[in-house]
Amino acid sequence: MRQECSRAPSSSSLIPKLELSPYPDDPASRAELVAFLEEHWRLDGEPGWERRMRHWWDENPMAAENGERGQWVRTEGRVVCYGGSIPAAYAWQGRQLPAFNATTLCVDARFPKAAATLFLHQRELMKRLVITHSTPNPRVQDALLKLNARAGKMVTRHYLPAGAVALLSGRSWWPSFPDGRRLTTHPEEVTAIMRPFQRADRVEKWITPDYLRWFCNSPVRKHHFLGAVDAGGVLSSFLLVTRRMIKGLRSWDVLEAFTTGDDKTELQALMGLLVRQPGLLPGGATLVTAATFPGDHAWDGTPAWLRRQQDACHFFLLPESLRSAPKHTVMAEGDLGL
Repeated sequence: MRQECSRAPSSSSLIPKLELSPYPDDPASRAELVAFLEEHWRLDGEPGWERRMRHWWDENPMAAENGERGQWVRTEGRVVCYGGSIPAAYAWQGRQLPAFNATTLCVDARFPKAAATLFLHQRELMKRLVITHSTPNPRVQDALLKLNARAGKMVTRHYLPAGAVALLSGRSWWPSFPDGRRLTTHPEEVTAIMRPFQRADRVEKWITPDYLRWFCNSPVRKHHFLGAVDAGGVLSSFLLVTRRMIKGLRSWDVLEAFTTGDDKTELQALMGLLVRQPGLLPGGATLVTAATFPGDHAWDGTPAWLRRQQDACHFFLLPESLRSAPKHTVMAEGDLGL
């Protein structure tokens, strides 16, 4: 969700005191926050703010052990600014790191300095939390860079023909689906994950079965799942996919590719199934796309029709101890689609 809203400025010369405090998320505060957002940031269609907040905080499996819900700024007793936090988790050296996805920066434009107080507070929060921004507007991007955020601003997008069209471009290239694994398109069938991260030597998302179910149940955008599980439902690899229209063509866009395997064979076998049988997911497609950040070679060498560079907008505020750590980035980070 784009992190910006505004209201026409006032000509008042008075400068009221701005008071920053954690958003407490009790019923009265949630009602007040919804009213503030509905006044300053009208959404087109459903879901509304109440439904989004239920997904972010009431249904989010990461929320039980992470109390971050955002900060708001008040003046003279009323809310004039809010910056939201969606609880999340990252992995580093085999352990779980607390984190949140920044969302919904809404500022009454009569109080432009209110936003600055939020970013000053994030400078304190980043000492102990990973903070992800994936929908910042240009002004927020500038502020993040001043906080020494790590920026992912470019991806390689891979375009793969799907279905019958794949016959023209490497249909037989893809590895066979491995013995001892079965395909599932239902995250509810996942009983466990072989491990909650791919590699211990980099910062990356911490994955659990509950997280996958939660992400796929987003009220904002439909997410689909393809996973490789063993007979007991233990997951070893998966793709998270969403619908994408490209020049009028129905396409599947891979938002995240995850594997606990020693190589990319199982992951590429999953992609091969989607390419050959795009009707595995509702509605089918004639094209499959995937965007990879620098250092991600999952789809290098695959029979893509086209690869091209595209802009991205992922920013990460990291604790000092992680400033030089390798970072694995995927499109399905931050508040995109949430």
